[in-house]
Amino acid sequence: MKFTHFDNFDIDEAANDVALQIVASDPELEKRTKFETGDIMEVQDKLSEYDCIFLAALVGMSKVDKVKILGHIRKYMKEGGVLLVRSAKGASAFLYPVVEEQDVLGFELLSIFHPTNDVINSVALLRKPAF
Repeated sequence: MKFTHFDNFDIDEAANDVALQIVASDPELEKRTKFETGDIMEVQDKLSEYDCIFLAALVGMSKVDKVKILGHIRKYMKEGGVLLVRSAKGASAFLYPVVEEQDVLGFELLSIFHPTNDVINSVALLRKPAF
């Protein structure tokens, strides 16, 4: 983990500012972390550089938007790359769009985890097939 670099894309500059302040509390981690403000739908070639992409629960505030973003990421991400998608199930679906199996076409579904405790978000682990 000490050699992992993190690039964070967020459409909200204020969210990036807060995240940067949090990361700044660990100077070693701060050196390995970059924050870029912008729309993920405008990021293309850069997506092919990552072995693993995390998609936050609040990315795409409707199911239609979330599926559109998933398609964009699938198109540009590295073949064989892993995508971790935060989702919801049950009552938490009132807060976050739910990602279901039929929403991740073109990906290999590795696992879906729905917590049974106080954790709100579900997680889907996907891989873009290598052709």
